[in-house]
Amino acid sequence: MNIRIATIEELEKWWDEKIKENPSDESYLVWKNNFITENASGRRKTFFAFDKGIYIGQGTLLFDSKDKIMTGNGRAEIIKLEVEKAYRGKGIATKIYNSLKTYAKSVGIKVLTIGVEPSEIRNIQIYFHWGFTNFLQCITETYPPKNKNECGETITVLCYSQKI
Repeated sequence: MNIRIATIEELEKWWDEKIKENPSDESYLVWKNNFITENASGRRKTFFAFDKGIYIGQGTLLFDSKDKIMTGNGRAEIIKLEVEKAYRGKGIATKIYNSLKTYAKSVGIKVLTIGVEPSEIRNIQIYFHWGFTNFLQCITETYPPKNKNECGETITVLCYSQKI
């Protein structure tokens, strides 16, 4: 397995595939623009995991956001941490997390933060296992709307941190 910083071209290709799979969901265009723009500017760093050249997962470090509890002043937030279904349960998320943590340390990050929906019990357990045991805040986030005629979905997010 190989985990490395994704190129802008790889990000564009990945998001284009997601847009093609979800043609009626306009939120993917917003997500693509955010990821491409912010990776290009250095506000985010996305890592892709590959197994024999096949994409199997990803994780992103967000260095700067509106939420100064989650980012800034030596803090970075882990976002978009995912593993393809066929590869779950094999420790790949942990390997991606470790790559993110190693990189974060190398650029001077002292605290990692992560958000999780309260219903995602398994993810909460994993994050606690990794050391995200310091509760920071409970927030709501609103996703971009899926089409012009509706509002984006609002979710509750529990936010945790760990010193690295």
